[in-house]
Amino acid sequence: MRKAVKGSRKEEIGEDVSYLDINQLELAYINRAIDDPRKEAPPFVEIGKNKRILLIQKRNLESFCRKKGKEYKKGPLETELRGVLGGRKGLSIGCFLFR
Repeated sequence: MRKAVKGSRKEEIGEDVSYLDINQLELAYINRAIDDPRKEAPPFVEIGKNKRILLIQKRNLESFCRKKGKEYKKGPLETELRGVLGGRKGLSIGCFLFR
């Protein structure tokens, strides 16, 4: 296990907790749905199938994340989502809090 640097983000949330918030989580699932519409989403995720609507949602979420200074790029979000779905990382309760 790596040692956390005092004041670092890893120290605040731990190595096994994802940094995703609810908007980033939704954006990661929308990216997956756009890339491969045949891929089934988990039963707890309900997003539309209309590609045009998904692209609008994606643009809006990316804009929102940029304004808030949060990660919005497809690659890092997909990596983080795979960590959560693979069981290597968990979602913090803060992910579901609206601020």
